[in-house]
Amino acid sequence: MAKEIIKKLYSVITGDIVKSSKLSLNQHKQLIKVMRSCSKEVSKIFPDALKYEPELFRGDSWQLLIKKPELALSIALFYRAYLKAKMQLNSIDSRMAISIGTVDFVESSFGVGDAYKISGKALDKKGKRKLKFVSDIILNADVLDLIIQNSDFISSRWTSKQCKIVLLALQNMDQKAIASKLRITQQAVSKQIDAAGWMIVSDNIAYFNNVVLKASTSVKTKK
Repeated sequence: MAKEIIKKLYSVITGDIVKSSKLSLNQHKQLIKVMRSCSKEVSKIFPDALKYEPELFRGDSWQLLIKKPELALSIALFYRAYLKAKMQLNSIDSRMAISIGTVDFVESSFGVGDAYKISGKALDKKGKRKLKFVSDIILNADVLDLIIQNSDFISSRWTSKQCKIVLLALQNMDQKAIASKLRITQQAVSKQIDAAGWMIVSDNIAYFNNVVLKASTSVKTKK
């Protein structure tokens, strides 16, 4: 008789920079510094969320293994906002594929499993969308993909100024704390955060978080 076991779910985010070849040499050097800095910030702001330190490939690509998959959307949006805020180029953007699945084997720079496989395939698919979601395990993956699509549409329009505020909002800072941190008025924060559609994105993050948390505690496979 087959025995049911609970297998842990992971999220893999595979990402790259859109049209990075069009950046000047100095911009590309700055980009590498910003991406490395972003990886350090993610490890600090989302403690214990990552299995290993993020790795860069070819200077414009990266892959993350997330052991708290419910945080995947927050981390993906943090990457997008960080790049725009620090590069101070509204034209800079990234593509990311967020997967949730199982991982059979992993080392710091190499992994095998469904989560890795489907994340890479999703990123390779052509299309206008920059953020994609895929999972062969979560039953309502199509709903989560709509949530990701909606978040992508909103966040792709963030300006570098809005991204500075979003980065702090992603750390659960309220408007008063954000204003103090950036040394601007709370009214200015409110105006920018509304223009960035943060309330909708925040609701999307909460929904994604709750659905993935429930799925992570109920997924079973046969052995």
